[in-house]
Amino acid sequence: MDKKEYFLYVKGKEVKVSEEVYKAYWKITEHEKYLQRKDWKYDVIPFSAMDYDGHFVDNIIDERVDLEKIVEVKMQIEELNKALAILTKKERELIEAIFYKEESLRSIGKKEKVSYQAIGKRRDKILEKLRKLLEDKF
Repeated sequence: MDKKEYFLYVKGKEVKVSEEVYKAYWKITEHEKYLQRKDWKYDVIPFSAMDYDGHFVDNIIDERVDLEKIVEVKMQIEELNKALAILTKKERELIEAIFYKEESLRSIGKKEKVSYQAIGKRRDKILEKLRKLLEDKF
């Protein structure tokens, strides 16, 4: 039996990591997304967004960075997170299991005691719901 390999992307390059490192990374990433959704829900501006150093020179934008693209992507992520927040708890759990935890439809089906086809249909309905929620956003 082949052991599953785990990879993370660092500066655009694929880096092989242990399962423990991979899971720890995604746990932290998911926790950050959760906190960010909470901030959006309650209109909280994170401290990290504030200019706390008072040095104008340090805040000059690097011309090599495509700021418009970064803002566009962040706005898309924000809209996606808002749409995900609209889903029911069961819908969010299924999307998280499939796309964040990379669980197979078969393993989810076994846990829920339904066929993988039923899980696939549920996934498709949820994705269509998300498509409709995001239709006019992008």
